[in-house]
Amino acid sequence: MTEILAFLAFILLCGLVKILNITSPSLPPNLYLKDRSSAFVQNILAACPIFLEAYVPPLIWGKCGHLQTLVYVKMGRVMLPVTEGQRHHKVMPDGATMTFDIYEPKRDHKKVGDFTALVCPGFGNSSESPYIRTLVDYFQQKGYRLAVLNHLGALADVKLTSPRIFNYGCTDEFGMMVEEILRLYPQTKLLAMGFSMGANIVVKYLGESKLNQTKFICGMSICQGYDVNQAKPLLMEWENLRRAYVFFMTENMKLLLRKNYSILFGEDAKKLYGPVDVDKIFSSTSLVELDENFSSQRAGFSNHVDYYTWASCRHVMNNIDIPMFVLNAEDDPLVPSVLQETAKRYAATHDKCIFAVTKHGGHLGHFEGGIMTPAPITWLDRAVLQFADAITMME
Repeated sequence: MTEILAFLAFILLCGLVKILNITSPSLPPNLYLKDRSSAFVQNILAACPIFLEAYVPPLIWGKCGHLQTLVYVKMGRVMLPVTEGQRHHKVMPDGATMTFDIYEPKRDHKKVGDFTALVCPGFGNSSESPYIRTLVDYFQQKGYRLAVLNHLGALADVKLTSPRIFNYGCTDEFGMMVEEILRLYPQTKLLAMGFSMGANIVVKYLGESKLNQTKFICGMSICQGYDVNQAKPLLMEWENLRRAYVFFMTENMKLLLRKNYSILFGEDAKKLYGPVDVDKIFSSTSLVELDENFSSQRAGFSNHVDYYTWASCRHVMNNIDIPMFVLNAEDDPLVPSVLQETAKRYAATHDKCIFAVTKHGGHLGHFEGGIMTPAPITWLDRAVLQFADAITMME
């Protein structure tokens, strides 16, 4: 009996080691570049040693993309800092009230000058999201001002003022934040930074117009999915538990819809859009189904393919010529490697792009250090700061 229990314990231990990928090596990120010998790339690599060093996740669980992602979802970050910003409100042409928070630098930047990072958070996130608060405090300590967009409907204490909630492709709110920052700080130099869905919005904004790019000294795309049309069937698959993630994301989105029910489905909305099958919307079990049920009825898109093409940044990404840092992880359960081909093609044809793919990190995780407890500042935080510092020092 003792031998049987010992054997079962051994099998269980081997299974845990495999699931947790404990024996997987910690490696530097794979870098995709057009020309590694170019002056731009050499300057970036000299100023960003993080791209050449091994990324070392927490020993016990950090090499499992699911756990990296789940820790991010449940905890966000450890030792969460207190951030105090000034909230700004702007009414959009359709009556929607967009908000963004401004955080002033806590120290002088190491290069004389005024630099503002414009941050677009991920799905349903805002300036109050833990990973955004950590990033804000980290950048403030290094001399940056930050402006963080709050997605429509994401803040509990800010009500919608028009029957519209955030989506993957609308760049209007981000564009309004850009114009307001330039009005308030006409001498500042802007850096664009987007996370997950927010990265799609940032990249789409930059690619829509060369004029938009002239307002920025660089862009940063973190854990982006790139092509919504290509992602749709992948998100419905059970491989790597993507379907389970999508189910819980759908439930979170429905919570936001319910929170804003009176404005999204009230009389004013009916006058604008006509009758809506609310039961059909709330019976959705995936983001794909929810988006098709909601957007086709509310946004005036007669063709779902048109909607997803509009929401995707893939078709405009090649238009971006400013310096770009793009980051994904091999073990991201929401962004499989096939979706990262868009970024690889972009990096191969653009002189000023650094596309880094880490072996571990999950989706917006990239926790590092320690055996069980990760460091307060993640590898992701350090990477975007080093790139930002490298670009500002070139100005």
